[in-house]
Amino acid sequence: MSPLDARRMSQEEAREAQADRSRRYLELARARRFLPEKISPFYRRKLEEEFEALGSFEGPLARGALASEDRLSLSAPHEIADWVDDRSNTPEGGEDATIRKYADRVLFTPTSICAGHCLYCFRQDILAERHEREDYAFDVRLARLEALLDAEPALREVVISGGDPLTLPAAALRRVLEAVTARPGLRAPRVHSRAPIFAPQSVTAAKAAALGAARARLVLHVVHPYEICGEVEAGLRKLQAEGVRLYNQFPLLRGVNDHPEVLARIVEKLDDLGVRTLSVFVPEPIHGSAAYRVSLARIETIWREFRQTNPSWISAIRLALDSPLGKAQLEDLLRREGDWAIFRRLQGEIRYPDFPAELDQPGSLETLLWKG
Repeated sequence: MSPLDARRMSQEEAREAQADRSRRYLELARARRFLPEKISPFYRRKLEEEFEALGSFEGPLARGALASEDRLSLSAPHEIADWVDDRSNTPEGGEDATIRKYADRVLFTPTSICAGHCLYCFRQDILAERHEREDYAFDVRLARLEALLDAEPALREVVISGGDPLTLPAAALRRVLEAVTARPGLRAPRVHSRAPIFAPQSVTAAKAAALGAARARLVLHVVHPYEICGEVEAGLRKLQAEGVRLYNQFPLLRGVNDHPEVLARIVEKLDDLGVRTLSVFVPEPIHGSAAYRVSLARIETIWREFRQTNPSWISAIRLALDSPLGKAQLEDLLRREGDWAIFRRLQGEIRYPDFPAELDQPGSLETLLWKG
């Protein structure tokens, strides 16, 4: 057998193994109420490029989009369905459309549809439930938001998320944005989206114009530097040409970006494009998250090296742990109690179950940055 034939056979075996993992994951997703795999044609081309380079689906982009063996079987103590209490912060009768964790802002989810699914998604409990039932009307969601804004003039900000609001038709997106901008007491709307990464062609000129007219802040979720390519860059420039302000925030994910060099490349590449990185997040201890989580000790090491080896325009971003009480930072760590790390947030305490060090197998830099 020639080396070429051997490589082809090895690749075919890798594809068959991944197809089997995907089948098993679909069964698991149905049973455990996880989001199923969903990959846009644009993003699948990136996965194919990564596969051709590595000969497997174990690269950083694949880990976030395709089921791995540890996504199927690995778990850690104290995992729960809803770490940040989205359900308890949804007003009665809100039908999941609004989530209210802070007194001065509201999270509005006009759709549960995404351009692609991130298997590390930290809101998949609610989103998977919505996928199991018929989605209720967009008009109902928007009317409930408008009623809330009219009833509570003390609100100062609407964060538009989902699902992915940029999967909405341009006319529907414009209506959401206009509902916010029509109220002078509110800041310019903040929109969170992966659509420019998963499917840049879906962010049409009409959607860009609607965001620009609202002076929106668009927060991307770029988790790896290889997600940024010429087509993504062109899409971002189109948004910027309309006056849309661009930001980024993303989770620290094992096997995806868990190395200071990868973090630095994300931030620097986006900075070159005029995108400001705001935060890196500690992965949340939800069901199915063990494949991506990193122990606090290793997070501290990664973050220390990241801060010490990069200039301030790269390293001056926030590392945050989201929680039912809001966002805490490493310096808010008070003490440890066995498996638990206790953080202070305002006048309360956050009990965070640390990820076991024996399960924390770091990503290989050679694989994380396979392009060199």
